[in-house]
Amino acid sequence: TVEADAYVAALDVPGAQRLLPQAWRRFKQFDNIYELEGVPVITVQLRYNGWVTELQDPARRDRVGASHAESAAGIDNLLYSPDADFSCFADLALTSPLDYFKEGEGSLMQVVITPPEKGAVSGENYFAMLNDEIVRRCDAQVRELFPSARGLELTWSGVVKIGQSLYREKPGMDLYRPDQKTPVPNFFLAGSYTKQ
Repeated sequence: TVEADAYVAALDVPGAQRLLPQAWRRFKQFDNIYELEGVPVITVQLRYNGWVTELQDPARRDRVGASHAESAAGIDNLLYSPDADFSCFADLALTSPLDYFKEGEGSLMQVVITPPEKGAVSGENYFAMLNDEIVRRCDAQVRELFPSARGLELTWSGVVKIGQSLYREKPGMDLYRPDQKTPVPNFFLAGSYTKQ
């Protein structure tokens, strides 16, 4: 038994559907979660030896150092593009430096491909590809979006394929999204499917 002041269920849609006790479905907020559908997603991380989104100053783009403050440069935000197979992306070394900045290294781009069965621009099925091909394509698209990155070296990559993750956004589904505060005392929901 675990006792705490608050309990937070930070899960995707299928995880919430598995975790919630059937008895809680008597609450409309929890029952509505079973109307939501998870969609597949592929997350790709690409580490470079410089700063991918530094567009103004080539010297800053190439500067990697011991601290985030002395070397990090570029766009510190979640970004979207209609010109790539990934729908959204961010440089985690900039947006979450405590977790992802590494001394002597540059950008850690995380790109999200959803739906992966049909790339937004290419129409290609990323789920059917080997990880090396996914990395090659994403790296090429990052360099196309940010020409300043063309001279950088890709030093590491990782690919994660998830069969059901984010909730499927489609007309009429917003009314099924639960609030984060629930009718169960001290129990909260967190995830992309919740109203925030």
